[in-house]
Amino acid sequence: EEFREKSESGSSDYGGVAKKKRRKHREKKEKKTKRRKKVDGDAGQKVEQKSSAQLLMTWGLEDVDHVFSEEDYHTLTNYKAFSQFMRPLIAKKNPKIPMSKMMTILGAKWREFSANNPFKGSAAAVAAAAAAAAAAVAEQVSAAVSAVTTEPQPAPIRKAKTKEGKGPGHKRRSKSPRVPEMKRKMKGKRMAPLKIKLGMIGGKRKKSSSEESDVDNSSVHSSSVRSDSSGRVKKLKRGRPGRKRKKVPGEEEVDGYETDHQDYCEVCQQGGEIILCDTCPRAYHLVCLDPELDKAPEGKWSCPHCEKEGVQWEAKEEDEEYEEELEEEGEKEEEDDHMEYCRVCKDGGELLCCDACISSYHIHCLNPPLPEIPNGEWLCPRCTCPVLKGRVQKILHWRWGEPPPPVLVPRPPDAAADEPSPKALQGRSEREFFVKWVGQSYWHCSWAKELQLEIFHLVMYRNYQRKNDMDEPPPLDYGSGEDDGKSEKRKSKDPLYAQMEERFYRYGIKPEWMAIHRIINHSIDKKGNYHYLVKWRDLPYDQSTWEEDEMAIPDFDFHKHAYWRHRYPPGGAGEPLGWGVGNRPAPPTVKYETQPRFITSTGGTLHMYQLEGLNWLRFSWAQGTDTILADEMGLGKTIQTIVFLYSLYKEGHTKGPFLVSAPLSTIINWEREFQMWAPKFYVVTYTGDKDSRSIIRENEFSFEDNAMKGGKKAFKMKREAQVKFHVLLTSYELVTIDQAALGSIRWACLVVDEAHRLKNNQSKFFRVLNGYKIDHKLLLTGTPLQNNLEELFHLLNFLTPERFNNLEGFLEEFADISKEDQIKKLHDLLGPHMLRRLKADVFKNMPAKTELIVRVELSPMQKKYYKYILTRNFEALNSRGGGNQVSLLNIMMDLKKCCNHPYLFPVAAMESPKLPSGAYEGGALIKSSGKLMLLQKMLRKLKEQGHRVLIFSQMTKMLDLLEDFLDYEGYKYERIDGGITGTLRQEAIDRFNGMIPPLGGHPWSLCSLPRSGVWPVSEVLP
Repeated sequence: EEFREKSESGSSDYGGVAKKKRRKHREKKEKKTKRRKKVDGDAGQKVEQKSSAQLLMTWGLEDVDHVFSEEDYHTLTNYKAFSQFMRPLIAKKNPKIPMSKMMTILGAKWREFSANNPFKGSAAAVAAAAAAAAAAVAEQVSAAVSAVTTEPQPAPIRKAKTKEGKGPGHKRRSKSPRVPEMKRKMKGKRMAPLKIKLGMIGGKRKKSSSEESDVDNSSVHSSSVRSDSSGRVKKLKRGRPGRKRKKVPGEEEVDGYETDHQDYCEVCQQGGEIILCDTCPRAYHLVCLDPELDKAPEGKWSCPHCEKEGVQWEAKEEDEEYEEELEEEGEKEEEDDHMEYCRVCKDGGELLCCDACISSYHIHCLNPPLPEIPNGEWLCPRCTCPVLKGRVQKILHWRWGEPPPPVLVPRPPDAAADEPSPKALQGRSEREFFVKWVGQSYWHCSWAKELQLEIFHLVMYRNYQRKNDMDEPPPLDYGSGEDDGKSEKRKSKDPLYAQMEERFYRYGIKPEWMAIHRIINHSIDKKGNYHYLVKWRDLPYDQSTWEEDEMAIPDFDFHKHAYWRHRYPPGGAGEPLGWGVGNRPAPPTVKYETQPRFITSTGGTLHMYQLEGLNWLRFSWAQGTDTILADEMGLGKTIQTIVFLYSLYKEGHTKGPFLVSAPLSTIINWEREFQMWAPKFYVVTYTGDKDSRSIIRENEFSFEDNAMKGGKKAFKMKREAQVKFHVLLTSYELVTIDQAALGSIRWACLVVDEAHRLKNNQSKFFRVLNGYKIDHKLLLTGTPLQNNLEELFHLLNFLTPERFNNLEGFLEEFADISKEDQIKKLHDLLGPHMLRRLKADVFKNMPAKTELIVRVELSPMQKKYYKYILTRNFEALNSRGGGNQVSLLNIMMDLKKCCNHPYLFPVAAMESPKLPSGAYEGGALIKSSGKLMLLQKMLRKLKEQGHRVLIFSQMTKMLDLLEDFLDYEGYKYERIDGGITGTLRQEAIDRFNGMIPPLGGHPWSLCSLPRSGVWPVSEVLP
């Protein structure tokens, strides 16, 4: 106990965990003790064996009437001779006896014959005397040894385990857990154990050479056993503690062999080379068995007696088999599974081994280094590494941490007084990683040690290593640049922003990700504390997190107040939310002559044509007429629709809910316009993956907890559940996918933006929407006709199917649309349902559109490639057949590329001069294209006059070249293509419009693809 306390107190700083090895050893010891008790208990119960007469009576067989004579006792000296004599007699009396019963009866009669042998007692007496003499000698030797023993020395202080490593290239021997597996592989080829015992029956005293020779010559079995070293394994087994035989006084161990098996053959009672049974203490000669064996059998072997009694060998468990394997090897030295090399430097040498794992280290490779081998148990840095506070979602950044404090080296005992103290051992800096935790917001991001990630998130750590430079930390983002003057000024004026930039923004976290969008739910724990489920700006719903009520987040109190105000409105649940304290406003049939007050309070102003559109939509709603708003693009159909829905709410005609289905690329713009023109609306954007939509359905559809089943699959909403939102924004696809949830709600109004998706009544979107419960329908489109009466009929059929239900009759009635009477009739038919106005009709003073086509001369490089394309395809161009249509289209595409820029061809791009950054050299880029030479002159003039520029191209590779061109000219720009969608696209448009302060100046040019998505011109040109 004293030694144990010293070792525990002397452990290094890396200690402090439970001693696993000592506990395992104690558990193994207890297990062995239980097994030993069980075996001893089983051995104490003697099985009473039946006599031959009892067996014959039990099986209904006849006994043999034979009286053994003195001559029989002299001749039948072994089981084989006895069996050859008695078997015919038994078979004659019982001709149909089974072989198993025959062997059992022979064994019983052999026992009775041996017990009644009158000549067996003298030999047994001699053997007993020899055994007593041997036991007396053993006691004398034991007493002499115990008298010479000295007093035990005090145990020295144990040092931590060390070893001599051989480096990572050294081939290690197999680990201990693999020993049972190897043993099982060899089990099928292992022979039954043999034991060589030469001497008289039961004799154990040491014989002289003459006596041994006499026994060899007189033994009847000495030459009957074949010596086959390849097929036989000698028994050198040290018995298990549970089965160790107790010493009997007078008994002597022979040749260091210790077993509980008998030293003579069970049949002939003679010694010699015998085979041992694996399930009982009996032993046999090979020739004494029936049938006789030529060599020892393979594997586990049970004797005829055990087979007769039904005792079979039971397979040991792997851990017991492994323990016995160690015991057979003597356990001379403990199996060492520690690494042969240092885990830090991967080199061999003298290593410090951990007492809880296989890790090995040089003492100078540790951080901080150790001056010497520590006393007692020692645990490595991996075993003492603190557990992470949560599961890491992603790694944001990394940096070099502060080195640990230096370790003082103790002075040597024999050092001189004037000798300076040894220099302290300095630690080294290690990497720290800025991580975001699963289920927690960016406010809880913190730093984690490199070793923690390596242990608990190895795959994520290695992936980050492969994708990033681990020698230098990545550059800082958001406000850390030298040219960012505005950010530096803001930090000097706003201490909170400076603190947030220092802690979060510079490591790649956007300020929007830490700004609350809204609170969508709350919960109360057992202690009565409130927790709120927060939806963050510019992040999907599946990244909403629970925050404590006391969490210090800007505007947290404001959003909590807004949440409770929306959950429990001041007017109560029975009063419509839009009604004020005064009287109700005029019915919707009354025309607004001026802009209403609830619109003016938003800070926006409607044009007169937009006010007329509002009055028309309100009048149509009052008349129960579904409508199509078909104003030309750019006249503000989105704003008129929002103001119309907001007027119904504020005037108290309906509380909603309203369903708005729009293209996914325009949903963000709808959300911004709702925030601007209808600030009292609770608008929910129903987009995202299955996880996000599941959270929206559970927390945003209703305040009731059980209003809808949870999970990724959409279920119907309860009828009595109150809808939480006013407006639901979603895409065309989700209207179809989540039909079960959305179709169970009764909608006050449906708005379909870009209604050309409904111009085919066979589409799934058309059929699904027809199954929704909708009170009013409003379709928005900028191209209602497009010279296709069938598409117009499908729109009218969706609005009023009871009136427009005959497509053939409709097409036949307006077959000749060019006639004036049919045009007038169509206008009268569409008048109540559709309102369309053009820019020319609305803006009288708007200048006419100017389209100027400028012919540009090709550059020398362009002429070269243009000529090459024509000459290479001369045969295709000169062919008069009609099968070369595809090749001609390819030629036209190549000529178009050549006219835009020759760098669009791979050969020209490879030969072009480039900058170290990989961008094209600006001068050569411009001189290679006639269009860029003209564009260079135009942009300089437009820049001087203060214009902004929109540049469209049909090729994304051409946009890449334009980016290099604008960088060379020093212009700020934004790019929009098919890969820039959602929030990124809206942010680019806002920066172009000057709504978001950009970094480094306002962009004045916008490069885009003409088909990069449907987005209104009002977004770009305010």
